[in-house]
Amino acid sequence: MKKICLYLCIVFFTLLLLGCRSAQPHRQNDTRIDATEHGLSTENDGESNSKALQALIDHVSVKGGTVYIPAGEYQFAENGRQTIGSHCIKMRSGVSIVGDGEKTVLLPVGHSQFGLDMFYFNEYLDTGNPTYLENCRFENFVIDAAGTSCEVYTSAGKGFMFNLFKNCHWKGVTVKSTDATGFGVDCPIDSTITDCRAIACGKAATEDSSGASGFGIGYGYCVGESISISNCTAIGNRKFGFFFEHQGRFDGDMYGALSENDFTVTDCTARENTYGFGGIWACGMVYERCTSEYSARYGFYFEDSSNAQVIRCHSAHEGNACFAARQTPRAMYTSDMICILQSTGEKSPIALYVEGTEQDKPMRDIRMQQCELSYVERAVQTEGCIASLTLTDNDASVSCGNVFADADALIDEDNSWN
Repeated sequence: MKKICLYLCIVFFTLLLLGCRSAQPHRQNDTRIDATEHGLSTENDGESNSKALQALIDHVSVKGGTVYIPAGEYQFAENGRQTIGSHCIKMRSGVSIVGDGEKTVLLPVGHSQFGLDMFYFNEYLDTGNPTYLENCRFENFVIDAAGTSCEVYTSAGKGFMFNLFKNCHWKGVTVKSTDATGFGVDCPIDSTITDCRAIACGKAATEDSSGASGFGIGYGYCVGESISISNCTAIGNRKFGFFFEHQGRFDGDMYGALSENDFTVTDCTARENTYGFGGIWACGMVYERCTSEYSARYGFYFEDSSNAQVIRCHSAHEGNACFAARQTPRAMYTSDMICILQSTGEKSPIALYVEGTEQDKPMRDIRMQQCELSYVERAVQTEGCIASLTLTDNDASVSCGNVFADADALIDEDNSWN
């Protein structure tokens, strides 16, 4: 009997140990492989380099590891097709790409019909299989897509085009001159972007096109999506410097999750974009200690969005307004809680612009608190139906014009200002 009990105890603890091991997250292998020892070369054409790097990534993905790309300029060309557009490299889970900083330059080149992505992953769109890209790092290299062009602007033509990814991290990466968004990465979980730059992205688009931004984060596939962006810079991009967007705008069946998320952007700078920071059909984003300057339209802009916070941010020299919130008849979120707290707005036509729809869903819960406004033509301008606009403890004493251009838009007693 004692032997049976001992045997059962051994089996039990063995199974428990195996269970604990299986519950541990997959960790990337520490193996580091030099890509130039596996066919990548500054002397190759784009087709040869794309095939060589793709083959190496496919090989490394079996056990995981890091692909190191030494200093040099490497051309890449179309190496695969996707539902819309084409790509140079399709990423695999467990593989990281690391370079030598600004001395490692990846050059996607070529004319395509719908746009050429440098790095791509979107199994859900291509096959209907909701597979996540997991456990990847991208560090210390440049993507310069000045040599690409497309016939028709679409969402393709990005530095990174990922959909559904977990535990992926970017650090010290610059993306330049893409036809579409520079960092166009959708539906993230537990991921970060740090010390990165997006410059002159969205070159194939117009100011009214979708996407075409520096950092564009789509979401809405599952609950609890999360990403942190910090110490990044977006300069001269066609649309936004940084923005979040619910993908239900384009496919409500595929992207139907409406829960709160964890989206934070801290200590980032946007300059000379059409919009600095913002969201469209977005919920649960926080911009903190961020700076927007010289936007063609708005520094911080939220359209049909909810639960957005702008905290200790700075907006100056904007074309239309420092801060703006707008609701259209197509609004996804009916209660737009936009909170602007302890921020500064200066040297722009309007500090805060709020536009509501004329339908029976007025905008609600727009708050501007403890902000310093200076050298603006108008502190606040409103249009349309607005049910709750609160201005509290703001200092607009320096060269500010009229407080309201359209006070009749404030439709009930919940509105207040001082």
